[in-house]
Amino acid sequence: MEQRAKDQAAQEQPGEHRTTITFLGTSGAIPEAGGESPTFLINGRYLVDTGWTAVANLRNRGIEPLELEYVFFTHFHHDHYMALPSLLYYWLMRGKPLRELKIVGPAEDLELIVKRAVSFLHPERYYGKDDVPTLIPLLPGDGYEEAAFRLETCATVHPVQGLCYRFMDRRSGKTFTFTGDTAYHPPIAEHARGSALLVHESALGPVAADPANNAYMHAGAIDAGRIAEAAGVPKLLLVHALSSRAESCVAAAKVVFRGEVEWPADGQTYVL
Repeated sequence: MEQRAKDQAAQEQPGEHRTTITFLGTSGAIPEAGGESPTFLINGRYLVDTGWTAVANLRNRGIEPLELEYVFFTHFHHDHYMALPSLLYYWLMRGKPLRELKIVGPAEDLELIVKRAVSFLHPERYYGKDDVPTLIPLLPGDGYEEAAFRLETCATVHPVQGLCYRFMDRRSGKTFTFTGDTAYHPPIAEHARGSALLVHESALGPVAADPANNAYMHAGAIDAGRIAEAAGVPKLLLVHALSSRAESCVAAAKVVFRGEVEWPADGQTYVL
């Protein structure tokens, strides 16, 4: 609670820096042609998940993948890390040491997935070096901070270990929360309290999930709206379903949430 008080004080005295969130994709596990599963970029330097085609999406928007400093993984289901090998390959081909890329993610799977992605590329054979990114494994409840930002995490409810991140930008004082994949999980509301924005999945569409019949442990838009309402956030962004469901998901969330609700467009940037 002491750290939350410090974060709140920072929010009350923002500097000139503004926090940006650029969505590269918001679609389902198998995106529409030309679409992308949930992937976004914070402040042009921190990538959240890699989706299917992160490198192409970054370059198509004039963003140099070598300028990434961190990748934050919400969890390790395939649609959220499919493009990790291509990102590492791009770095290797451009001659940038992989160790300069910091990868944060759930401790249960982080080392396994990243090391297999590196092994797939055979860097020792083709580039004459055995290089791996810098790994920062986190358990739910762990935090991580550096000069530019602070991360706090809580658990999600999903078939693999997942992290819901609360990102506090030290330069702007702004905080927002993003869930990754999760079933309806009321503790996320407390975790997100005080955030300027909540990004919440709604893979089940414009419904509330049935707790007794939710084997894949995803949320519907009504679940996301309930979390946002309980958290008291001013704005909710829904992701992780086909674009044909976006409008109905937004309408469903608005029934239970009194703040703003949007479905981001691919390439859209939000400024906090």
